[in-house]
Amino acid sequence: MIPLFKVHIPSSVDKPLLEVLHSGYIGQGVKVDKFEAALANWFDNKNVLTLNSGTSGIHLALRLADIGFGDEVISTPQTCSATNTPIINSGADIVWCDINPKDGNIDVNEIESLITTKTRAIMCVHWGGYPCNLDGINEIANNYGLYVIEDAAHAFGATYKGKPIGSISDFTEFSLQAIKHLTTIDGGVLTCKDEDDYREYL
Repeated sequence: MIPLFKVHIPSSVDKPLLEVLHSGYIGQGVKVDKFEAALANWFDNKNVLTLNSGTSGIHLALRLADIGFGDEVISTPQTCSATNTPIINSGADIVWCDINPKDGNIDVNEIESLITTKTRAIMCVHWGGYPCNLDGINEIANNYGLYVIEDAAHAFGATYKGKPIGSISDFTEFSLQAIKHLTTIDGGVLTCKDEDDYREYL
């Protein structure tokens, strides 16, 4: 039997882990700085923020986009609740967009019909790690002055037309939770396209 939820941690991490735990830095510090620098190279995007969870990444993206009460975010229902809960917590309304039955991603052909004067962003999820039609989504967003937030919880290491996921849209969130491709036991990453958004958080 293959255990589905047993996380295997090699003994080689024991010494470095203890060093971090006794360094006085758990949430930040030298190791985190090195990790962010390595991720920046991986994503080909220097604007990388590590966080306590992927959900916090989405919440932060919404805050940086100044999305709140009275605003609307177009999103997909085919995802974990952690994708859309931050929209509700921000005070904005979710406008549900259907999915493309061929890949499970948001249906680009339906997005434009859902845009109103209250729409502020499009939330897309790379379902199962398979990238959405980012050209189509960003084209619509650019035409209407909207933000694009990618939920890439499943898509660490994925590329879109040769570009790393995490280097394309306004904001991209990754999960580092225990059963994800890359885990820090729990945690998340947010990449920002605009350096000003990145520095606003700092």
